[in-house]
Amino acid sequence: MKGASSSLQGLIYRHYLKSALIPMLAIELVLLTLYFGINLYISTRNQDTLLQEVQNNLLTIISIEARSIDNQLGEVARLTGLLQRAQETFFAHPEVCRLPNGPPRLERHSNGAYYKAEDNGGASLYYAATTTIGEAERHKARCSEDLDPLFKSTVDANPIVTQVYLNTWDAMNRIYPFMHDAAERFGTTWDVNDLAFYYEADAAHNPERRAVWTSAYLDPAGAGWVISSIAPVYRGDFLEGVTGLDVTIDSFIRHILDLNLSWDAMPFMVDRDGTILAMPPRIEQVFGLRELLAYDYGEPLGTTPGKPDAYNIFKSTNPTFSTGMLEFFRSGQSLSELRIDATRYVLIQKPIPQTGWRLMVLVNEARILAPVAALSDLSNRIGYVAIGVLVLFYLGFFLLLLVSVQRLSNRIVSPIHALSAATSDLGRQMHSRPLQPAGIDEVDRLSQNFNEMALELDKRTTQLVEVRVARQAQEREARILARMANTDLLTEVYNRRKIEAILNEALASVRDADDTFGLILCDLDHFKSVNDRHGHLAGDQVLIETTRLLRAQLRRGDALGRWGGEEFMIVCPQIDRDGIEQTAEKLRLGIAEHEFPIVGTATASFGATLARPGESMNALVARADSALYAAKESGRNRVQCNR
Repeated sequence: MKGASSSLQGLIYRHYLKSALIPMLAIELVLLTLYFGINLYISTRNQDTLLQEVQNNLLTIISIEARSIDNQLGEVARLTGLLQRAQETFFAHPEVCRLPNGPPRLERHSNGAYYKAEDNGGASLYYAATTTIGEAERHKARCSEDLDPLFKSTVDANPIVTQVYLNTWDAMNRIYPFMHDAAERFGTTWDVNDLAFYYEADAAHNPERRAVWTSAYLDPAGAGWVISSIAPVYRGDFLEGVTGLDVTIDSFIRHILDLNLSWDAMPFMVDRDGTILAMPPRIEQVFGLRELLAYDYGEPLGTTPGKPDAYNIFKSTNPTFSTGMLEFFRSGQSLSELRIDATRYVLIQKPIPQTGWRLMVLVNEARILAPVAALSDLSNRIGYVAIGVLVLFYLGFFLLLLVSVQRLSNRIVSPIHALSAATSDLGRQMHSRPLQPAGIDEVDRLSQNFNEMALELDKRTTQLVEVRVARQAQEREARILARMANTDLLTEVYNRRKIEAILNEALASVRDADDTFGLILCDLDHFKSVNDRHGHLAGDQVLIETTRLLRAQLRRGDALGRWGGEEFMIVCPQIDRDGIEQTAEKLRLGIAEHEFPIVGTATASFGATLARPGESMNALVARADSALYAAKESGRNRVQCNR
């Protein structure tokens, strides 16, 4: 009978595969191929269209930003022109001597420099030791105080301007804000003709006598890396000096390049010679450079060093610059694509007419195409789901066929199969379904005997199961009661009774100073105002969320318990003073940086200490509580550790 059934199944299987299953499968494969092909085509076209639209949009935005930056730099250049005219008026009338801040205190420094020794609200003054200080020099140093109100108002009126200065041909420097260490900073002497912020404005470099911008250089006055708008100050055809306004690279980035551009576009500024003047942190990561915001002034500078060659597109060996950016910079085009490592970027540049610099923007193509990629991925996932549905459909169809094949043979052997199955399940399940008569006397008698045996077995098994279930219920109830006795019902951490027991056990194990543990008390700041403002339900949620944050930061062996109200206790075994401070600080930051539902931000104060041999629990808790009180008295949201 088994052989006949098997032969019949094989005949049906072969016929089905030949006439139905294989053609249907081929059709579905063709449809799936068409689906994924069309999806790929549409995705590619959408990417091209979106990329073009974003490029045009960014180009428009950058053009507007470039004009805005040009206006800001133009305003600085205009202020430079005002300073130029005011100082030319000063030198044209040397007999006028106004002292708006009172007489300055001018002295000789130990290094020979002649300088202003006291801040009277105006600018600092420095004369090189190599300059002979006669009556004319003293007069100029003293009467140039007349320029200080203009210097001060210029710095105060423009947020990107950090310094205003005048350098004269005879090595005098007047600079605002006041420099207490001007004599030490500038040293014994300097030659103004060697300084970029002087010679770039002289007759050879600036015959038009207008305000011009320097490249980035290291400021000898100690302001770090700066860019200056400078203008010559003439008396007739004699160059009395050069006046200028300093804009630090840091200020330039914060006030000019701090642009909130769409698609996470990253701006940076390049001067006309190809040197990167300023770049925000995200550009530093792409180019593998660090912006020069500060400098360690070990000794006075006699020159004004510019940025290293690594920051120059023409001179750098950086492969990022030599693989497309150099050609793009030279071409003067507005748009280009740039590949850096395996990442593709859109590169945009717009000139700044005021200075000849270029505002350049880099944006990751993947960031632009993310919506299209997400849509394409969704379409592919739908296709994969369709494949899964088809597979399930064919499996079901095949199983239906198998059932049809076996139906005839099952009609004959089903009573024996049922008895065999029931025998196999005997003792493994309760209340088995009684075997039904099959119309065969021998099989029916065997089935009846089996039914009676199974009924008796079910009865005895039920009694055994009831006893076992009752015992398990008692054990489970005991575990629940023990857990409730040791756990705070709201926060599900140890309650005060349990954490006190843990603390006493830890104290009992301390034998010497090296075998100690740490104790931290955490108290949520201004928690009463949370309840008053948002209600007790919101306050409870803050407590629950706080315990979750604390648990996530603690070590496996640390014990956390609710000490009372909004106060928590943490027992930290095997830890030293540095460890307990670091642990408390990590917990503090975790709470301070978390955004709580409804409430928003919240802070906590922490008191920490280490247990001492032979110390009582009350004494240890008192020291931790004293540290917590000190943390709150010091302004809250801080960690205080007592010895």
